[in-house]
Amino acid sequence: MSKLLKSQSAPLNVTQQANHRIFAGLGWDPHEDKGLIKKAKAISQGKQMHHDLDLACYVYDKEARYICHICAESGQQSDQTGKIYHSGDNIEGVGDGDDEQISVELKDIDPVIDSIIFAASIKSGHSFDEISNPEIRLADGYSGYEFINRDLSDEALHGANLYAFMRVYRSGDGWAMHYIDEAMSSTDGHERPALLKKFI
Repeated sequence: MSKLLKSQSAPLNVTQQANHRIFAGLGWDPHEDKGLIKKAKAISQGKQMHHDLDLACYVYDKEARYICHICAESGQQSDQTGKIYHSGDNIEGVGDGDDEQISVELKDIDPVIDSIIFAASIKSGHSFDEISNPEIRLADGYSGYEFINRDLSDEALHGANLYAFMRVYRSGDGWAMHYIDEAMSSTDGHERPALLKKFI
């Protein structure tokens, strides 16, 4: 696993098989029932009873112009070429391992694409400190090697519902990764392409 620190960059040494595929994975555990009083309090605060996290990536050209984003929503689960694609929505965190994944096949990817920013958000009205065992990782799609794995439950993310994780970008004839590691709060999904652009 890479020892990258916040704001550091490194070459992305991806396996040359399987279309040079990498993937980001987001995982968390289901919310446990805490009783009627806590349920009523959560509802009064506008929070849902389940914990619904979402994984997305935002795609930009070499001039940092927004192209598209890929997420679990219908019609947005892949880019136009099918080289970037989402595994599908998991609204409760049920199951072991990654609950959501986004794969990127870097081989023969659209040459217009220059930067891909991976981000995790919470749709159920919670913040990361209220989620059970949230984590996000970037891994090699062929070997399973983890470039980096980030625990999203630490104090740096308390009160945040949006996490900018990693930027994957063209570097010379290959690709590199930049560890953003930035927690934010955002209620408007439409503002996120502009919000995340500052990390390019």
